[in-house]
Amino acid sequence: MARSTILIADNSCMIRKGLRSILQNLENSEVIQLIDNKEDVCGIVHKRKPDILIINPDMLPGDCLDVKRELFNENKLSLILLSNRKNLKNDLKADGYINYMDGQNTILDMMQEILNKNNKSSFPNKNSETISSREKNILKHIALGLTNKEIADQLFISIHTVVTHRKNITQKLGIKSVSGLTVYAILHNLISMDEVK
Repeated sequence: MARSTILIADNSCMIRKGLRSILQNLENSEVIQLIDNKEDVCGIVHKRKPDILIINPDMLPGDCLDVKRELFNENKLSLILLSNRKNLKNDLKADGYINYMDGQNTILDMMQEILNKNNKSSFPNKNSETISSREKNILKHIALGLTNKEIADQLFISIHTVVTHRKNITQKLGIKSVSGLTVYAILHNLISMDEVK
């Protein structure tokens, strides 16, 4: 699973570095840059193309608001607003809000929800239940590195049946490579890392 990249933009050095320290507790994510200059926000977002932008709304320059749809929709960027205002109203559609008074657990829970949502949307809209138990068994053997003939021999089925199952698995999951299928099998507990050759 790819690591989610995060940019943090706020005027306060203490807020930027404190938030980065808190976010180090998240798995599969990385703060790639801290932004302290309002004029740099749009350029850095375009250049770095992060998955998540955590920003004080006051850091958004006026000209950036004009191109926000391009920045936030085209790049599929999750926007989290960071503020000390209790009722933050903004014309930007934010995916989340962090109040300066929020505790570490509140921030981490909200961020984990966004990361989970982003990770689900980056995979095809299918889950392990969409493949049959027979297909799961075939997938397990594929992930273990067996050839079509070896799978057919072990399961007492024809090679043609194995090929048909492979095509169905590939179509349902949207994963074409053996390495991709192996990662899927590991993530869905069909095999363990120790079993991979």
